[in-house]
Amino acid sequence: MLEQSSRDLLVVTAQLVEAACRARVGDSHGTRAHIARAVALLDGHSSPRVTSQTSDRGPRQIPRGGFAAWQSRRLAAHVDANLAGKIVIKDLAASLDISVGHFCRAFKHTFGMPARIWIRHRRIELAQGLMLTTGSSLSEIALWCGMSDQSHFTRSFRRIVGETPSSWRQTRHDAIEERVTELAYPGATNPTVIEKV
Repeated sequence: MLEQSSRDLLVVTAQLVEAACRARVGDSHGTRAHIARAVALLDGHSSPRVTSQTSDRGPRQIPRGGFAAWQSRRLAAHVDANLAGKIVIKDLAASLDISVGHFCRAFKHTFGMPARIWIRHRRIELAQGLMLTTGSSLSEIALWCGMSDQSHFTRSFRRIVGETPSSWRQTRHDAIEERVTELAYPGATNPTVIEKV
């Protein structure tokens, strides 16, 4: 359980850093999306779309054709617990005691994308958190996130994020270091020009 919560915090950290980077370049839509994702994770939801909507009449309603909230939580917990290994759609469907076809339709309706793509997104989110909080190599992170090797990780990362893992990691680390310097030395634009008194 502790390992699961630390994974969630890594993903939340990555989402908040990404939101800050998006805000810095003026992407308000991207900023809001990443913050919403972080808040949803902190609230215990696997995705902002999964949150049940309440009506003015009272109780929460389950979207027709989708999973119930407990099913979504069970799936997200199972996927998150097994990100380092192979996740088979047939096993996910069996965990809810439904057919694979029904599972695939309900999953896409609930999460907005097919299960295999959603799982890949979860792996990339975990990798982003690990890249920001550890000094591990990209090949180690790839294996921890269930990717077969670093090139598979790089292809998936580029497809989802839009840049390579190494460039993503470097720009985020530079942004974090710049912000830390800014907080430590207010008004200083270049920390090397600060003279000791």
